[in-house]
This record gives sequence, C-alpha cells and structure tokens, in this order.
Amino acid sequence: MKKVILLLLFFIFISACTDNGEVTEHKYLFTGEGEYWSAELEYEAEEIWDKDADDVNTYANESDYIFTLTYKGDLEELAPMEQLEYQYEKGTVGSGSSSFTFDEPVSDKKFTSRGGGSGAVMREDMVVHVDVRWDEQEESFELIVKE
Repeated sequence: MKKVILLLLFFIFISACTDNGEVTEHKYLFTGEGEYWSAELEYEAEEIWDKDADDVNTYANESDYIFTLTYKGDLEELAPMEQLEYQYEKGTVGSGSSSFTFDEPVSDKKFTSRGGGSGAVMREDMVVHVDVRWDEQEESFELIVKE
C-alpha cells in the first residue's frame, strides 16, 4: 500500500513540475519461449515534454525493466548445470546479458536481471531477441507484446 501511495505522490509531483508539459507513460510485457526456456521483459518508461523558463521545448525520459528467464523443465534436469549465459537485445534501444558459473547444484529455475536509465524508449511493436547458452547447449527465441 505504501508503494502505491508513494507512486501516486510521485506522479502528482511530476504533474505539478511539468505545469503545461505532457507526460507519456509506457508499460509493456514482452513474452516468448523456446523449447527449453521461456522469458519475459517487464518494461516501464515515462517521457516528459515541457518548456523551460526561456520557452524552449525540453524532453526527458526514464525507463526501468525486469528480465526474467525461466527453465521450462524440471529442476532436477537443470541441477548439474555448470555454466549459464544469456543475452537479450531490445532492438535499437539496447541490450543486456548475464553469466553464471555454478559450483553447487542449481537450486532455482528462474534468473532475473534488472536495469533502466534514459535514452531511446521501447515501443510495443518491438521484438526482443534472446540467446541462452547453458553448458554445451544453446537456444534462441524472441519476445513480443501479445494483445
């Protein structure tokens, strides 16, 4: 509940600061899967158009995302894995990657990455390309926004 109130106060503050400005929010869930893995990319961004004190147009944006990769099989199949690498490309907006080395049996089927910043904003018609390599195997698939 506190998060909802804080989020509401944040948007009220942004609205007050942008006076005559325009705020556009983007919230997308990209999903997809291959034979062994599935993934989702939760994406949120905010674009703010405004005018400064000299009446010059200004633009700012900020985005956050959570990428989750999930093994579709039983955990027992994944337990002996020693190496996992994955990367995802968000079109012209950027990319992310993670690499893990396991000294003990793998105990979870989900792997998560988080990020954000400013720059180009993702659009709902974009495609996210995912490449997964684990031990001697690899798989590629795409994530899209489903309507």
